Amino acid sequence: MSTLANARDVLRLMAHLQRDVTVTDVAAELGLPKSSVSRTLSMMAEYGFLDRDPLTRAYRPGGLIMEASYHFRTSRGTVSLLEEEAARLVADTGYTGYVDVLDGSESLVLHMRIGTGALQAYTPAGTRAPGYASSMGRALLARLDDAEVLRLYDDGPTRLEHSTGTAPATRRELLATLARVRADGWDVSRGEWVQGVGGISSAVLDSDTGQIFGIGIALPASDLRDDAVATRYGRAVREVARRVGKRIGDPYWLRFTEPGD
Repeated sequence: MSTLANARDVLRLMAHLQRDVTVTDVAAELGLPKSSVSRTLSMMAEYGFLDRDPLTRAYRPGGLIMEASYHFRTSRGTVSLLEEEAARLVADTGYTGYVDVLDGSESLVLHMRIGTGALQAYTPAGTRAPGYASSMGRALLARLDDAEVLRLYDDGPTRLEHSTGTAPATRRELLATLARVRADGWDVSRGEWVQGVGGISSAVLDSDTGQIFGIGIALPASDLRDDAVATRYGRAVREVARRVGKRIGDPYWLRFTEPGD
């Protein structure tokens, strides 16, 4: 394996573990000889990609990496990254794309990009919906823990009043649904909030601001009758969110592994 490939794998490992790493850590995790790992880490430190703690002898991202990361974060906001990815989703699928933010217990549309298909779903920026009532809202809520979710709905009736179709009808059902969304990384709705319109969504957390953003597509609910089709689009939307999440340092996406791995 080349030095560049080794360096790439070291940085990926640090992002996954979210801590400093030693020669032993890297050798064990990547299955490489310690001598090879030691050379790679020493070279990365020499060129500024890593720093080494003088006491623990463990390596952490160096000044060059941190400077590049700072430049990226100050020049590219999370929303702009999601808008770019939404444009790609629309181009790839022909369906309308959305970027939302979690605002209290509601999903709030920030950006909409009209698709080219027969269904011209139109839910403009500023539109709100109950978080539990759509795939977008549930993807957003899934980034909270159960206690936070319950606090959002602790004053309401036992039954979630705007629940229709297969949307969760009670807080218990909502928590069960959110557990599945956290495991899968995406959610699907089939005409629950807008009749005849389905949705597939995922979400990212901006750790700098604490805001949770969603990205997804709207499509005819009839297109989602086949679970295999829903899964295919779900994985596509999830991959978009994971790509953005990893670029902004979202801990969920840095640790995420596909179900079954």
